Amino acid sequence: MKKLLLASAALAVLIMPASALAGTVTLNAPVTAGNTNTSTNNPNDSTYQGGANQFDLDHHLAYTWRIDNINIPSGQTITGATLKFTSVRNWDANTNMLFVHLFDNALGAGVNSFIDASGAPVLTIFDDLAVANPLVAPGTANTLLGSRSFTNTVSTNWTITFSVAQLAALNQYIANGHNIAFGFDPDCHFWNNGISFTYTTSPTPEPATLALLGTGLTGLYLRRCKKAKEARN
Repeated sequence: MKKLLLASAALAVLIMPASALAGTVTLNAPVTAGNTNTSTNNPNDSTYQGGANQFDLDHHLAYTWRIDNINIPSGQTITGATLKFTSVRNWDANTNMLFVHLFDNALGAGVNSFIDASGAPVLTIFDDLAVANPLVAPGTANTLLGSRSFTNTVSTNWTITFSVAQLAALNQYIANGHNIAFGFDPDCHFWNNGISFTYTTSPTPEPATLALLGTGLTGLYLRRCKKAKEARN
């Protein structure tokens, strides 16, 4: 009986349709600022620059990047996701912070921004995306993905790996309308060589499949317990 149950559980997994196989998708943010090697006005380092894929992260602005038409195949769910900032670095050594959010939606398609600070350098550290802002509708679901300070001008890759709670929010936001939006609030200026969003989908187990697997594994466990008891006796 045990073998039959395990075989049934294995068969249920093996006959899953090809459309339910796991897959990985990477989406790159639009290039919104060119390489500034010869035009930078950074007084501390005249050779400071961003890369060819740079997403503008100016200290006077806060941004949203809306991604539309995200379609998760039937029978799948997002089981892993990352947001990667490539070669990101602060433009000088002043106090700084980069805040990153995930929104259910944003008012404008693509990349949009609003002025949230003035002067140079910007020394006030405040997450404007944590409160009401003109880039999203009032009441829009908002999840903080992370924040980080870059204390010097050495470039580094920063990857935010979604937690279980953040993955749940991501799946829910996409289900609401097949779109999401990332929010970026740079409190200082950050050069970079692009931002990329990667997600992985995997089959969502059907209740019947889970029951078969659970029954088979339980039978195997009980048989091993019985053998162990007989060996002790």
